Amino acid sequence: MPKITVINTETNETTTFKVGYGANLRQAAAYKDVEIYKGMSKMLNCRGMGVCGTCLIEVEPMENVDPPTFIERLHKIAPNQKLGCRAKVYGDITVKAAIKDI
Repeated sequence: MPKITVINTETNETTTFKVGYGANLRQAAAYKDVEIYKGMSKMLNCRGMGVCGTCLIEVEPMENVDPPTFIERLHKIAPNQKLGCRAKVYGDITVKAAIKDI
């Protein structure tokens, strides 16, 4: 089972939890009560549809998540970033979350 370490850049909290192979990062974080949103984005987001881009995260290593999706290419995010709602986890990763606000 892949292990996810989430570093919340807004609160400086670090949380580690395990997920199933291929799990969606946003759904797993919500299930474990781990916050990946920053500021007002906690309440004002698209609920995982990939439209708002507020679940932007920095992932290390990128080899343990799926390649960029069409929606992520539309948002023109950096090579080391993913949208939490579009990230499928296939190995241990470290995530910097809460990096974008509305």
